[in-house]
Amino acid sequence: MMQPKSKVVLLAIILLSIFLAAYIIYSVFMQPVEVEYQSREILSTVDLPQAEISSNMSVDQAIQNRRSVRSFSETSLTLQDVSQLLWAAQGITDSERNFRATPSAGHVFPMEVYLVAGNGSVQGLEAGIYHYNPFNNTLEKIVDEDQRYNLSQAAHQQAWVYEAPISLMITGNYQKMEEKYPEGNISTRFVDMEAGHIGENIYLEAVSHGLGTVAIGSFYDDQMINLFKLPSNETPLYIYPVGYKA
Repeated sequence: MMQPKSKVVLLAIILLSIFLAAYIIYSVFMQPVEVEYQSREILSTVDLPQAEISSNMSVDQAIQNRRSVRSFSETSLTLQDVSQLLWAAQGITDSERNFRATPSAGHVFPMEVYLVAGNGSVQGLEAGIYHYNPFNNTLEKIVDEDQRYNLSQAAHQQAWVYEAPISLMITGNYQKMEEKYPEGNISTRFVDMEAGHIGENIYLEAVSHGLGTVAIGSFYDDQMINLFKLPSNETPLYIYPVGYKA
């Protein structure tokens, strides 16, 4: 007959075995698989129309009208709308010195902008995920098909991310800024500040063209990295769903 002490030891061994088995199953099958990408694979490119440097709305009026919008209509955008938004975010405003529409500490420009477009969301543009190349004003497709649902899931299931015709996603390259400013706190601060500059430009550009947007910083980093196939030196910082207000 088994002694009480032996029963306790056996029970402890059984419980430990169950715990280890559960941990192994969770580690292998439940946790998201992270893939490290070194560079972007471009599937195709789309030329954007030149941004129009004019508006019927003053900067003052755009600031006055700026509000966060979380309810969007199904009305599609034009390529001109997309071009205006991307130009405001990271467009080249001085071709000789490659200055951008937003200020950057030390002229480092460590930011990248991506576009997520759904089926029929933008007239003349296939659904997919695109990287914005400001140097030649093109969209570089990196992921096929409508990824808005997957983006909304990565953004903690926020419905307006799925409902908006498009979303802009901003990333920052902290390593690039550190090369200019080795002190970690300063380089991190400068990248975060620059993300804010870009966000405000997107807000005001959207308002001036009758569109709405909202800044979103709540998402699962690993899911974003996998969805956008981000190079290892890019960190997702912001999502901006954009569309006409419902």
